[in-house]
Parts: sequence; C-alpha cells; structure tokens
Amino acid sequence: MKRHVKTLAPVLIAFFAVAGAQALNAQIMDAIHAHVDHSFVIGDQTLPPGEYTFRVSSYPDQSLMTAISDNGKASAQFLVRQSIDNHRPNHSELVFRRYGNTEFLSKIFEVGSKEGVAVMEPSKQEARLASQGQQVLEHSEEQK
Repeated sequence: MKRHVKTLAPVLIAFFAVAGAQALNAQIMDAIHAHVDHSFVIGDQTLPPGEYTFRVSSYPDQSLMTAISDNGKASAQFLVRQSIDNHRPNHSELVFRRYGNTEFLSKIFEVGSKEGVAVMEPSKQEARLASQGQQVLEHSEEQK
C-alpha cells in the first residue's frame, strides 16, 4: 500500500499543477469588442480611435493578445499577464493610464470576471513619462 501511495503522489501533484495552470490561464476566454473614442498606445504603437476586437492567443500560456480595428487598418500584438481586480465588472472593461493627453492601455477585464489581463511591458514612451515624474491618472472605460 505504501508503494502505491509513493507512486501515486507524483502523479497527483503533476495533475493538480496542470489543472491549476489551466485555471490561471482562463482570464479572458472570449473576444472583447470595444469602442475607444481616443487614440491609445499599446507597447510602442499608437492606435487611432475606433472599434476594436481584443483576443487572447490560443497558445497554452495565453500570453499574447491581439487588438485589431474593425476596419482592419490598425492592429497591435502585445504580451499580457494575469491581473485580478477587486470587483466584477457588469460590462467588459478597458483600463487606461493617462499622462497628459496620451492614453496607454493597461488592463482588460471580461464582463463578470475579476480575472483579466494586464499589459506586461510599458511602452518606452510611458516609462519615460513616469521617470520624469509626470502625474498618471488611471481610469476604466466600460464596454456595452
């Protein structure tokens, strides 16, 4: 009996580690459709105002997100990590950080879920503005 427990323990540990990893990566399952009425920066790309679809890649680690305008003229790919908020939004939410007149996409949350994604690396422009001590204002925009 002890031999079976010793043999089974690593299998159970591996199973729960894989199951836990799958749960961590379930942040955003569906495409997020959003209307953004101002230009915004993701990484080192500035995207114009418009209708966008945000979609997490189908890779197992779900670390790549794509934003593409509905007219197909603007797009960006960027790395994301899990982010947990303190509330469950009634609508999908985009979170931006604003320095002066420049908006930087920061996080995205799907309707009804505290788990979302955050942009992994700030743009060089945002890092420069922050290092200069410019005031940042973080705000959310609900999508209907």
